Amino acid sequence: MKVKDIMTKEVVSVSPETKVTEVAAIMSKNRFHGVPVVEKGKIVGIVTESDFFTKDSGNLYLPSYINFLESAKLAEDLPEEKKEKVGKLIDARALDIMKKECVTILQDMDVRDLLSFFRETKFNSLPVTDEDDNLVGIVTLADVLGMIKVTE
Repeated sequence: MKVKDIMTKEVVSVSPETKVTEVAAIMSKNRFHGVPVVEKGKIVGIVTESDFFTKDSGNLYLPSYINFLESAKLAEDLPEEKKEKVGKLIDARALDIMKKECVTILQDMDVRDLLSFFRETKFNSLPVTDEDDNLVGIVTLADVLGMIKVTE
């Protein structure tokens, strides 16, 4: 059996220009750990839960901070230089926080090899591509386990 036989074909993805707050809402609503960033059908990166936390500010959750800045309108009273920095933060896009190196697998990979790959990498979901690197699906460890349960 191949990955294409068990993968989810309707993939929720975002574009590089999707606002960070929208990406967070999509992931929260769908209970995703990550979402592929796609441009012209090809994966250009991935945003995962850890990408939303700023590393140098005491693990501040970026979408909440952006929403706070927008709603409090704090930037209005700041000097121009700081106002510009806050504006950039408020306008942050997926492109600004995504990991550009995204591990993908081919749709023709054997499911046994996929299970080994999950075990080795500790990943629990992976974007699936065709031979031309177009996003064609996503597969999770739950998909593999569901397949095993069905075949028992």
